[in-house]
Amino acid sequence: MRKWWEIMEEQGTRLDKPMKPQVVAWELGRHLRDDAIVSSDSGTISTWFARQIKARRGQMFSLSGTLASMANGLPYTIAAQIAFPERQCVAFIGDGGFSMLMAEFATAVKYELPIKVLVIKNNTLGQIKWEQMVFLGNPEYGCELHPIDFAAFARACGGIGITITEPAACGHILEEVLNAPGPVLVEAIVDPFEPPMPAKVKPKQALHFAESLARGEPKRMKIVTTILKDKVRELV
Repeated sequence: MRKWWEIMEEQGTRLDKPMKPQVVAWELGRHLRDDAIVSSDSGTISTWFARQIKARRGQMFSLSGTLASMANGLPYTIAAQIAFPERQCVAFIGDGGFSMLMAEFATAVKYELPIKVLVIKNNTLGQIKWEQMVFLGNPEYGCELHPIDFAAFARACGGIGITITEPAACGHILEEVLNAPGPVLVEAIVDPFEPPMPAKVKPKQALHFAESLARGEPKRMKIVTTILKDKVRELV
């Protein structure tokens, strides 16, 4: 576990650009209160949620369970804030899940619920994309999302909307956000080619991944470059 957390910290403190999703999760975990209730969504977001946020005694964490239903993160957080009005309630969610029920942010504004919504924005259905490649050996299909300015949307609802792009500023901004009154939405723009690598890559997974590249994965060069950079960092 000590070695594992060293790896998680190394991944969570990188200053690469575009910003890595692990950085946002790591910084969120560092600045949560001891009474925080954090709800996440289904997709690659649950990978960063489970790996990089170090749970502490007294905190509570929720996912959608084995059904892997999307869009649960925001309503879970609204419910948590109503049930526990004195606790810090945070949604750590992806842009795919958030865009399905994003109008509920207006509900939080209407009822003055001080929830904090952190949207990891990579403009793709990440879990589906990687499953298509690694499980099926196919190029990604139908996974790109239309980009939405979520920070502007939050302001249009009457809340606070903030955008983070710089990894060096991420922790400072999140600290201020978590201590701000009222509902706040943060969109963190991250690298869409960062893969949620398993702890151990199975031969069949590697074969399917290679097949997806050979069959015409449209972003293959960017994906391969990202993976190679990560491997070089590990060796160094």
